[in-house]
Amino acid sequence: MTFFECIKMAFSSMRMNKMRSFLTMLGIIIGISSVITISSIGSTIKKTVSNSMFGFGMATIDLSVIERDYTSSTPVKITENDMITYEMLEGLLEEYPGDYELVASDYLDTCETINSKNEAIVLDVMGIQPGYMNYTMKKMVKGRNITARDVKETKHTAVVSEVFELQYGNDESIIGKTISLNGTYNFEVTVVGVYSDKKTLQKYNLGEKNISTTILTPYSLVGKLKGNQKTKFGYVELQPNPEVDPGILVIQAQQYFDRLYERNENWEINVFDCGEATKSLTVVIDILAIAFSLIAAISLIVGGVGVMNIMLVSVVERTSEIGIRKALGAKTKSIKRQFVTESVIICLIGGTIGIIFGLISTYALGFIAKYMLNTLAADVAESITLEPTPSLLAIIISVICSVLIGVIFGSSPAKRAAKMNPIDALRFE
Repeated sequence: MTFFECIKMAFSSMRMNKMRSFLTMLGIIIGISSVITISSIGSTIKKTVSNSMFGFGMATIDLSVIERDYTSSTPVKITENDMITYEMLEGLLEEYPGDYELVASDYLDTCETINSKNEAIVLDVMGIQPGYMNYTMKKMVKGRNITARDVKETKHTAVVSEVFELQYGNDESIIGKTISLNGTYNFEVTVVGVYSDKKTLQKYNLGEKNISTTILTPYSLVGKLKGNQKTKFGYVELQPNPEVDPGILVIQAQQYFDRLYERNENWEINVFDCGEATKSLTVVIDILAIAFSLIAAISLIVGGVGVMNIMLVSVVERTSEIGIRKALGAKTKSIKRQFVTESVIICLIGGTIGIIFGLISTYALGFIAKYMLNTLAADVAESITLEPTPSLLAIIISVICSVLIGVIFGSSPAKRAAKMNPIDALRFE
């Protein structure tokens, strides 16, 4: 008997006993779907924590001026010459282009501007560095972000929210428009970009028109207007390039500042990766996901025992059939192959259904989690990226487990069938 004939006979047997075949698969379906769901939830939580730490300031590389001999009983007073200068930071960005962005921000004041309908619009003015947008997870919808050149040349450029664009009331794009800001400081800026602000936009669409939004300008412009332009720092945050290993970025920055401070006897720069704080959390998530997956996998063993029991019943029911086949010259390995194939097919079908149910439950739980997040924690919902992430590894392992269960738990009934004496089998009623 060929392999394809074994498959045909397996499906024929399953069609004759549909309910029994389904109940046999049920343990496999529950076990596989549980493993897929739990492992996918673990992957989703891990990815969510990893992505969302940008929104909570936990994915930065921090530079701080620290005392070399902090155990000394005689404190050393820090001077401006010991602090990190803007030129040092520019040198780091030039030496490693694309690896870092500055995160610093500085609040200026609340200002007003007049829109096309001659109405006053309230704005909070914030000076930022280019890395601020990634740091706060704000996304550009039009134009460009504030650049390092804008900061360096103290340009009068600005990035506004999409709500402000609607408030401004001009049918044309706001990009390129010059806006006058009036308050404690009176100045003009040219809009170069528009960022997304879903929470405020939702309020605006619900009819709340008098909403104050934030306008982002170069960090240096705010410093210039306040008359205290900061060029020296004791503490600085850098936004690392997420595509580069943070360990490499920390080493690069440390080596760069070690060269600059090698002649400073009292002070040095400490470079710290804040992302390290989340690694222990992701490890715990991985351990919990594995532990719960193993617990869920116990149901696979129960399902395997069910498969073995049903296959033993099937062997008893088909004793006469086995006797006839053996009398007609069927080989022992052919009989064994037939029952093992049937067992494997039952487990594979059950495993496939389990994978489908596991994926459905993963996306359903993701939808519920998103809804609850937007309903109960709207303030932080925009900073949290919650996307269901099915585990490909878990799916592959589930398919392999389905086959193994079929082989392992189908082997014993298959051996019993193959070892039957044809005369005794033919006499069986």
